[in-house]
Order: sequence, then C-alpha cells, then structure tokens
Amino acid sequence: MRDKPITPLTAVILPTSAQPGWDRFVPDLIGQSHPANEMIVVIDRATMPDEEEHLRQYWPMLRFIFNRGNFGITPSLNRALHATEADIIFRADDDDQSYPHRFAQQMACFARTGADFVCSWAEGIIGDSRRDGNENRPYLITSPTEDTAIRAALLRRNVLVHSTLAFRRETVLRLGGYDETFVNAQDYALYLAAIRADCRFAMVPEPLVRRHYHAGNITTARRTHQIMYSCAARIVHHAASGNRAGFFKALLSYALLLAIPHQARMMRRKLFRLIGRGV
Repeated sequence: MRDKPITPLTAVILPTSAQPGWDRFVPDLIGQSHPANEMIVVIDRATMPDEEEHLRQYWPMLRFIFNRGNFGITPSLNRALHATEADIIFRADDDDQSYPHRFAQQMACFARTGADFVCSWAEGIIGDSRRDGNENRPYLITSPTEDTAIRAALLRRNVLVHSTLAFRRETVLRLGGYDETFVNAQDYALYLAAIRADCRFAMVPEPLVRRHYHAGNITTARRTHQIMYSCAARIVHHAASGNRAGFFKALLSYALLLAIPHQARMMRRKLFRLIGRGV
C-alpha cells in the first residue's frame, strides 16, 4: 500500500494598520476553495487591550500579532513568517481581494513546477467605491509565465504583484526573510535575492487577485520612496553580481523614472482602465 502524499501546511500573512474597513476582504481569504491552515494578521500600530480582545472575538478564526507601535510592513511580514510553521505562505494585503480559487490554483502550480515562488496575474482597479465612491472598470495586469522569462523581466523592473505571491517559507527564511532595510519595495529586494540564490519562479496565467489603486496606496502616496527603494534593490543586486553596466543602467533608468510627473503615470493607468488591459 502506497503512503499518502504529505499535504503541505499553508498560511496567509496579512500586515495591516487596521484602519476602518481593513477586514472587508478577509471573508474572501477565509472562504477559499482550498482554505489555508491558518491566517496570521499583524496589526502594525499600538493597540489597547479592549481593541485586541474585540478583534479576537470578532474574528476567532484569525491569529493576531499586535505590534507595540508602527514597525512597518517589512518587520511585520518577518514577524508573521517566524510565527508559523507552515510550508507555503500566501501573501495578502488589506486593499486587495483574492478570488475563491486563488490558493487552489497556486498550490497546483507548486505541485506541477516545484517552484519556490508562485505568483499570478491580477486585475487592477483605479479608485475604490468603498473609500471614495469611484471604482472603475478593471484592467489586466500580466507578466511572463516561465521561470527564465520571469527572472529576465525582474532584472529590468518588478513585474510581480506582491499580493498575488505565494512562496515556500523555508526558502525565504534561508534568504534571511524580507530585508528590513527596505521600507518599500521589500518584495522586489526579495525577488532579486532569490534570483541570486538560483530560486525558481512560476506564474498562474490568470487573474487571481483584484488590486485596488487609490490615494492611500503606498504605490501612489509614496511613489518617490517606492522608486528609490526599487532602485536600491537593483543596485544591491548588480553590486553583488559585479555587474557595472547593470549598475549604471539602473541608476539612469530610475533617475528618468523619477523625472516623469505623477500625473503622466495616472494618465497611463486611466488609459489601461479605458481599454480594459494592463501590463
């Protein structure tokens, strides 16, 4: 009689400042067709005991970690990583909605490819009716689907949507977790470190997450910081690889990117909204 295959343990990690409405997409994470074994929510701000108790009672199926101040997303992610024994980690953001078959599709991709990191395509929405009454038609956010092509694209820019990410916990811990030097673009720094360690990437070529872009997003509200930290991730990667040409090319490309007005970037997103597509 053959032994039954061992099913990997899975966990969701979600850092949040727990502002009103932070939990509106939690039911989508809990109600997956292939549910995770546990869901860890890191509250990244100071909280009072009565608030903590209320959260535990309202969401008894969640496991809460309470920071004693605003530590930031990156340390919060690492706290969650060290608080679980799960084999596979699903990343989630409180702004983004996971579709019901997301976890099942990504687990199937892990089994099929043996990859260390599995992402998916996503849908983008400019505005959020829950926040500003201005939700528009979604556009598709795509990326390469094969390991070699994903790695090549990542050497040019971050082509992966962080809230679609699933990864092998052991792999990320071996890389040292998320680099806490990076206040922003911590995902890009992780991907480039994974490339240096010869980790494997895979992609589910369909949208499994809806990404909401609004005034509160780090991507829009702190665009300059995001660009500079992304540049830093590339500079570190080229320095570690001894790639002088890549080093100077990254400096130039990010300097040009910083020079593009924010309005031009928003017009690009509006164009995606109008044609219902994206990159």
